[in-house]
Amino acid sequence: MVSLGSILGALFLSACSLATPATAAETQNETHVETRPVNAVQYWVNGAGKVDFVNGPGGQWSAKWDNPPGGDFVVGKGYRPATDMLFNYSGTFDGENGNAYLGVYGWSIDPLAEYYIIESFGNHNPSDNIYAIGPLGTFQSDDGTYEIWRKPRYGDSIVGIASFTQYFSIRTTKRVGGTINTGNHFRAWDAVGLKLGTKDSFLMVVEGQQGTGSANITVGLPPKHPVPETPTDKRRTAFPGPTSTATTTSQHSTMTTTSRPEPTK
Repeated sequence: MVSLGSILGALFLSACSLATPATAAETQNETHVETRPVNAVQYWVNGAGKVDFVNGPGGQWSAKWDNPPGGDFVVGKGYRPATDMLFNYSGTFDGENGNAYLGVYGWSIDPLAEYYIIESFGNHNPSDNIYAIGPLGTFQSDDGTYEIWRKPRYGDSIVGIASFTQYFSIRTTKRVGGTINTGNHFRAWDAVGLKLGTKDSFLMVVEGQQGTGSANITVGLPPKHPVPETPTDKRRTAFPGPTSTATTTSQHSTMTTTSRPEPTK
């Protein structure tokens, strides 16, 4: 996945839409329904990418793409700075004709990490990659189950060219719309050794690497009707090993960690 989009950062909307950052107590100890106005926009397209992005009112945005091989883009909207929150979103996503992902996206600084909470994707699971390591564990949150994966990366980042790690929560049933408890994901990552520092932003984005598709998303608005879910195409358990369980105290998210050897590079 390309991370250059975050070099540009989250582009702020008009100053009148900015809200006061959360206090340290809110960030560390509380999970709240996010009520700030959406205040950040992500838009990046590489030289080969082809996407039409429409920045609508409030948290609404839409995109249509027809990406050739080698094309890439990351577009969406969300919040900056990032806090533990209940992140609501709704809308539509059609990425079945290529490599496209829908999910929450952001960066951590010190340690430098690029993180994803993948809610749906097209014909390519982000964990289906020779550099992906995992699943490191599974956990229940947001009315579903997520696998945890990581990938080592070197390249463009929010601080320039650097080595960093990508963290992934990949939902085992695809959905478009719902509430994401970001704190549960942070604690699950921490339980398997994926640490976070200062979190830059939370953005609901589509990343498209090739193929065609469309999305119409509203950040901050939960679905009005039940959202259908479909199983992901493939569960990846390439490196089986012993497991143990632990339960977090916030939102009662159950975490199963897996201990296994690192794959040979």
